[in-house]
Amino acid sequence: MRRRINLILICCCAVTAFAREDYRRDFRKTIPLGGGRNFRIDNSLGNVTVRTHNRGEVEVQATIRCSANTSTEAKNICDQIQILTDSNSVRTQYPNHFNTRNISYGVDYEIAVPETSPLELRNRFGSVAVTGLHAPATLFNNNGPVYYSGGRGRLQVENSFGNVEVRSNDGDLNIRNNNGAVTTVDITGTLEVTDRFGNIRVTNASRGVTIRSNNGQIEVNNAGGVTNISNSFGGVVVLDAKSDVTVQNSNGEIRVEGVTGAADLHTTFNRVSASRIGKGLTVRAQNATITGDTVGEGAIVETTFGGVDLRGVKQGARITAGNSSIRLSGVGGEVFAKTSFNGITISDAAGPVTVENQNGSVTVDTRSAQKCQPVSLQTSFGPIKVSVPGAAGYNVTARTSFGRIHSAVDMTMSGDIGRDELRGKIGAGGCELRLMNQNGNIDIVK
Repeated sequence: MRRRINLILICCCAVTAFAREDYRRDFRKTIPLGGGRNFRIDNSLGNVTVRTHNRGEVEVQATIRCSANTSTEAKNICDQIQILTDSNSVRTQYPNHFNTRNISYGVDYEIAVPETSPLELRNRFGSVAVTGLHAPATLFNNNGPVYYSGGRGRLQVENSFGNVEVRSNDGDLNIRNNNGAVTTVDITGTLEVTDRFGNIRVTNASRGVTIRSNNGQIEVNNAGGVTNISNSFGGVVVLDAKSDVTVQNSNGEIRVEGVTGAADLHTTFNRVSASRIGKGLTVRAQNATITGDTVGEGAIVETTFGGVDLRGVKQGARITAGNSSIRLSGVGGEVFAKTSFNGITISDAAGPVTVENQNGSVTVDTRSAQKCQPVSLQTSFGPIKVSVPGAAGYNVTARTSFGRIHSAVDMTMSGDIGRDELRGKIGAGGCELRLMNQNGNIDIVK
């Protein structure tokens, strides 16, 4: 029984030792300030909220809050914290001789400024919120979120260890953040975002977008101007861009859909997908799978250790790969495809076709061409199969080793004819059909 009583006494003492007393002191002041004059705010250890009005003055409301072991000590701390104002600024001044053991303190502001007064706001260890400012603004914050809405004018935001959200700003916007997400919506000026270790989401940016980031996901939806994005170790998604798009990524996926202009995409160790590209498509990647469809002009693709599947290219396509399969369909212009250790399949090709392969099969269908087009196919250790238009004329040269040559198309032969070599003409001749193989069959079909 005695031990139980002692334990209860110890617990009661512990509760008493950690008891805290709070004290608050309010501050209010009105500062005359004509519209168009700058106003500065400097604070730390608290939240700052700024709204606007149409009067030529600044209304400052602040709450000074302190916590200590006793109410007397908490009041003494608050009495030493000063809020200093002059004709165009307000700032918090903390004494530098506080004994910080077992005490805490801070200042929260609610400030109304003229809507046309440019603003400079600096804060640390707290949140920042600004609404309705129709003038340029510069916001600096650390260790807290930043929110801005309903603005007009150039806006610069610098933050770390907190999210940044900007909604509706009629003017250029520059955001620099670290270790926090960035969200922007309805920006009518140019947009520039630099971030690390945070996701970035941009919606409705009517002019150019520039993003530099790493270790975060990026999504841009409905950009009106040129879009330039660099990232690493995070995916990039661009949807409904009204101009050219350039993405430089590494160790992250790229997905681009609905681009009015051209798309220039680079990544490593992940996949790339592109759809509905109004102009040309360029993809350069390593260890990446490439898929694409509906390209308004030509396509250039380079990759290694990942397949290529490209469909609906209005003009030509040039594909270079290594240790990767290549599949092309619906190419309206000239085709060049090169790979190794995998197969190449080309269907519905309307222009000249050149294929260079090693250790892989080649299948090509040119029957959609309006007239004969030159075809040159080369491979080793895999079969070649080519389909040509029935009414077209070709000069045929076919050669293989350790395989056979077969043609289902009527042909006029010339020169020596053997199982491994063939020369002749389809129809009246015309375009060159050159088929070279090693260790594989060659088939010419209708």
